[in-house]
Parts: sequence; structure tokens; C-alpha cells
Amino acid sequence: MTSGGTIRALVGNREFRGLWIGSTASTVGDQLAAVALSLLVFERTNSPAWTALTWSLTLLPSLVSGPLLGWLADRFPRRTVMVCCAWVQAALVGLMAVPGVPLWIMIVLLVTVLMVASPFLAAQEASLPSVLPEKRYDDGVALFGTSVDVAQMAGLAAAGFLVTATSPQVALAIDAATFVLVAILVQTSVTFRPAADPLGSAHRDAEDRKGAFALLVTEPRLRSLMGMRMLAGIAMVPEGLAVPLAADLDAVWAVGLILAIEPAANVLGVAVLFRLVRDPAKRERLIGPLAILSLAPLVMFALNPNLTWTIALLVIAGMAGAYHTPARSAWMRILPDEYRGRAYGIARTALRSSQGGGMALAGVVAHAIGSVTATLAGAGAIGLLLAGQATVAWNRARARTDPNTVTT
Repeated sequence: MTSGGTIRALVGNREFRGLWIGSTASTVGDQLAAVALSLLVFERTNSPAWTALTWSLTLLPSLVSGPLLGWLADRFPRRTVMVCCAWVQAALVGLMAVPGVPLWIMIVLLVTVLMVASPFLAAQEASLPSVLPEKRYDDGVALFGTSVDVAQMAGLAAAGFLVTATSPQVALAIDAATFVLVAILVQTSVTFRPAADPLGSAHRDAEDRKGAFALLVTEPRLRSLMGMRMLAGIAMVPEGLAVPLAADLDAVWAVGLILAIEPAANVLGVAVLFRLVRDPAKRERLIGPLAILSLAPLVMFALNPNLTWTIALLVIAGMAGAYHTPARSAWMRILPDEYRGRAYGIARTALRSSQGGGMALAGVVAHAIGSVTATLAGAGAIGLLLAGQATVAWNRARARTDPNTVTT
């Protein structure tokens, strides 16, 4: 991802190290818990439908809690928010790990855990610009993002072995322990800072939540960056169609490979981007071209590529998706500190909605027209048009606005 010296400098930062280790450990634990709970549901119900519903619950709560609870990261000290959320999550997952807990209670606890994650993540993301010096911020965001991707893959890979070798309760207990670790690391390593926008009246709070949304849709740079980030809803279409795509290629065994390409290629893409382009301003200029490149390979599915070419196209698209890392850091850097928690909650909901909605819509279209490759090609063509428009808007906004200031 970055040079060895840069990584040593980042890890040498006590605050960043605590946040980074805690985030990576809890991500692994969350994957263990997701697999464990799905297996537990299947064992008790023997129902694929209930199992699938439980897995979907890992995505839905953040759609509500992001904009609903993100304000906590601005109204209260962010270290306090992270520590309190981590202890609450540890307690709730610990209850889930108790043998014999009724299934409906476990599902309620899961939804609550995922709701509490939103203010934690908002506070964590909003803290990074304060924790890191400006010259290290982009590198820190890149290390954070790639570590989460690797931790997700490692956690899912280990989950099956661990859960079958022990029990779902053991995996849940491990996840609870990771939240305890996070709470301790944040408490002992992150410096206490006053709230960015101290708690006000309920009337003022409602007005400010509207203000955060208004800022995101009216500030040209923030709006264009959000547009490019939401293109992930189109870029994720191959994952949503992985099973029928593999079947069309007469390679059902390759489903797992197709699903793994995007996160693995993204990690590689970020490594290449940050190794070859060290200047943050130059990386910002590449956001648009890389966004376009991340969608262009999908158009080639109109030629019905074989498995080898399918993998090659998805690797190119996944590597180009590295643009999300500089886009994420630029977006947070542009935001005024007092808006970062609320803005992150809104943006996370928008991003998750675009991903889930894109995959669902692609499935409907593929079923209607009877062709997976045509659906992928059509999605790519639409994505190219949207990416081109967002790139023009981003370049114009950068050209006429000082990147160190923002008008609210």
C-alpha cells in the first residue's frame, strides 16, 4: 500500500495505532460472528430463507442508524462515543454468546449491535483528521481501508473452520472480546478532545441535521465526490450476479473466486496507486479517470468473455476502484470538523443503499432479459455516463474552489 517508512510512521502514532488495531481486530470478529449466527440460525430452523434473512440483517440497520445516530459523533467527545459504543457492543454480543438464548432475542441483539456501530464508525472516521498530521492523513485512510478489506477476507476464511471446529458460541465470544479490546485501546491511546459541536437543544439539533445534508448536496466538491463514490452501486453488480455469471461460464466452482476478486483487487489497486503517486493532489486528479476505468471493463461483457477474460476484466475494474480511497480522504478533509459525524452517517447510508439497490436491480434486470452478460454491459454503459458527468463536476469544483476551505 505505502512504503515501509510511511507505515512505520503511521503505526508509530499512538492514537492511530490504537484505532487501527482495534478496527482490524473487530472486523475479523464481526465476520466470525456473522458466519456463526447464520450457522446457528440454520441449525435451529433448517430454513435457507431464515438464514438469508439473518445475513441480510447485517446490512439493513446501518441504513437507518447512519443518519439517525451519526450526530452523536459531533455532539459528544468522539473518544467517549467510541468507548461507550464498544462497551455496549461487547455486552450485547456477550449475551448472544450465552448458550440457549432464544433465536428472536439473538436477532434483536444483532440489530442493536449493528445500530450502535454507526455512531462508533462516525466518531472513528471523524477523528482521523485530528489524530494524524495532514501529510499522513491520506496514507492513514489507505492503511485503514486496506486493513479492513484484508481483515474481512481473513475473518470469512477463518470463520468456517473455527465455527465447525468449536461452536457458534465460541465465535460470538471472540467477537465480544474484540469489542472489549477496542474499548480499552481507544480509552488508553486516543487523546480526549472536546465535542466538535457541543450538545444543543432538540430544536437546534434537528436544524443542524438538515444543515449537514444540505451541505453535502450544495457544496460542489462534496456533491461530486459523493456521486463518484455511489458508483459503487454499479461496480458491485458483478458480485450480485456472481452465481448466475459462474453458471453461464460453466464454472460454478468459480463463484467464490468471483466474489473475492473485488476486495483483493482493490487492496492491490490501492497499493499500486499510493506507491506510484505520492502527491495527494495528483491522486485527487486521478479520482475521475479511475472511476471511469472501474466501470469500463463491464461494457466488455457484451462480448461474452470466457472465464479467463472475465477474471481479467474484474481485476482491472477492482484495481481501478482504488479511487474510493483518495475520494474518501478528500471528502472528509473538505468537511468542517463540526459536520463530520453527521455527514459520515448520511454518506454511509447512501453508499450502502447504492450497493444493495444496484445489486438487487441488476438481479431483476438479468431475470427479465435473460442475460447476465447483457445486464453487466448495460450497467457498465450507464456507469460510464454517470462517472463521466461526476468527473467533469469534480474537476470544475476543484478548479474554482480553494481545497482548504468550504462555504457553508
